[in-house]
Amino acid sequence: MERLKLLQKRLHVVKKQKELLMLEEAKLIRVARQKKASMRELAKVKKEKIALMAEEAKLVRVLKQNGYPAI
Repeated sequence: MERLKLLQKRLHVVKKQKELLMLEEAKLIRVARQKKASMRELAKVKKEKIALMAEEAKLVRVLKQNGYPAI
């Protein structure tokens, strides 16, 4: 039971991180269109976002297997 609560907290943290990365990505895209931002920064943010999405999917799967609604 304790483990599931920790997983739910971790899922919440991952979702917040993903939300912040999405905002950062949108900002970098706007700046990149003005030719003022490095594409390296944008690529790094996209890579982090994909990693977080994979972790989120893994956590949701584990929670659903244990009978808890993840969302």
